[in-house]
Amino acid sequence: MASLLLGGGTRSGFLSDAALQLVSVPLLLGAIWSLKDCHLPEYNRPVWAFWLLIIGVHVAQLVPLPPGLWAALPQRAQLIVNLDGAATAWMPLSVSPTATWLALLSLIPPLAVFLAAIQLSLHQRRNLSLIVLAFAVVSVFLGLAQLSQGANSVLRFFSHTNTDDSVGFFANRNHFSAFLYIALLIAVVWAWAAVSAVQASADRQRPAAWAVFLMVVALLVLVLLLVGQVMTRSRAGLALTIIALFGAFAVAISDRRSIANVTPAKMLGGAVVLVALMSTQYALYRIIERFGDDPLKDARIPFARNTYQAAKAFMPFGSGVGTFVPVYGLFEKPQDSMLDFYANRAHNDILEMWLETGVAGLVLFAIFALWLMLRAAKIWVTPSVEGHQIDLTLARAAAIAVVLVIAHSFVDYPLRTNAMMALVAFLCALLVSPPVTNELGVQSALEERPPARLVPQRPYQHDTRHEAWTQAPSSPGQDVTPAAQPQPSQRGGRWGETIEWPEAWRNDKPPDPARKARDPPSNS
Repeated sequence: MASLLLGGGTRSGFLSDAALQLVSVPLLLGAIWSLKDCHLPEYNRPVWAFWLLIIGVHVAQLVPLPPGLWAALPQRAQLIVNLDGAATAWMPLSVSPTATWLALLSLIPPLAVFLAAIQLSLHQRRNLSLIVLAFAVVSVFLGLAQLSQGANSVLRFFSHTNTDDSVGFFANRNHFSAFLYIALLIAVVWAWAAVSAVQASADRQRPAAWAVFLMVVALLVLVLLLVGQVMTRSRAGLALTIIALFGAFAVAISDRRSIANVTPAKMLGGAVVLVALMSTQYALYRIIERFGDDPLKDARIPFARNTYQAAKAFMPFGSGVGTFVPVYGLFEKPQDSMLDFYANRAHNDILEMWLETGVAGLVLFAIFALWLMLRAAKIWVTPSVEGHQIDLTLARAAAIAVVLVIAHSFVDYPLRTNAMMALVAFLCALLVSPPVTNELGVQSALEERPPARLVPQRPYQHDTRHEAWTQAPSSPGQDVTPAAQPQPSQRGGRWGETIEWPEAWRNDKPPDPARKARDPPSNS
């Protein structure tokens, strides 16, 4: 919540970023401390190595190097001329150590969210997804209020922002749009679950009132998020929202719960039609005007071209994380410069990562893409388990959302905000199987089959006549016969006849015949 509320800025060094990092420190320390008691599946170990590699790249760029080694790095000759005494001083690999330090500190919130979220049970992860969804709804209402108040609205919390569009708690409409299509996928999961609950209650007798209410609320949230997406007027966001709707359709039909007279196509189609009717009178002209701009006139193309040239010049180690602004100015051509503006980002996160981290960044990106592909394939081929359908569909929606954010990163920089970094960290945590110690069988929702139901052992009982059972049957109906089981004693015998009394205690006299006659044997 703090990341979504305070982390919408696109620049480093804001007071809100510092407050967010301070708030995240206790959660990070608590999550690290509790990992020792958290039994995660063994195949999650590469996740720790990946995070360590990310932190290691930042730290390696801050380690001071000997003057001779530092001067031999690419593009350092010009810095030696500009910095007096740099040739004889120990300097780090990063050309702007302060910017790299700020980038390293910005990893605290997403790392805290990820390490904490992977330790949650499936039920707790569902609750966290509902919190994200509720925040998205509040953001849409805030965006509508921003539009109604105009460019000078006091509800715009950043000085450098899109004054003609809805931005919510973000500074950039594109990042707000990315947040909304992620929330849209989460909303589809809950809407489909609500429709399933209505159908399940209708099959018994009649639809429960609570189920109908939840279904109506879920569908309204779905429509509201689509309306908010239209108000952002983000070209990339609207295009990815269309892809997200197809992904939501795939997520819904992958749910094996059969619902009569209701299909994903009907549910999503009805929501889209309703949004089209609501936005035609107000937003249609604004959207057409936005798409009427010539994409070739966009500055993203020269940004990408110049960033590519800078990345090649700083190979193989890069210029340092967070150093795009000073480095890009060295390679910007006069015809690409803009009056009263400067390039704060490459608007292509892959190219910017390549420039700042060199080969290490490309390798890390390839490792993450491979992990995402393997986990998504595993989750999509896993059959749903009774009682955990919503957890499996939520993980599938998270996989689609992460892919959409990566696609968005090729034309923008959504992951350069603390809010989106924390949100994507939560989505990646949904792809990791929860610890089996949190609740019985929670791992079954993301694995091939549920674990065997544990049968509690009966307490050990000892008797002087025989050995009692020490454990319950291994499966229902299985007959387990103890090694020495006593035969049922016949009624009518004297008490203690079957007990091996000491010889000194025995009575040599035969039992009373009259008493035997009064107590006939049990098999008579």
